[in-house]
Amino acid sequence: MKRLMLAALPCVILPGAALAHPGHHDDVSWTHLLTQGDHLATVAMITALGAAAWLFLRNRP
Repeated sequence: MKRLMLAALPCVILPGAALAHPGHHDDVSWTHLLTQGDHLATVAMITALGAAAWLFLRNRP
């Protein structure tokens, strides 16, 4: 449980980083995810939650 809380910590500390920037995203490439801070924060949160779920569930019978 301690690992789960540590993995979710970035979501709690940096909520302002997930604010979206204005603009249309219809015709942007996938590299756009790596150049904008709000997208990086979203990718980091999804990765942290996935890692936390994996850590929590890997030791279950």
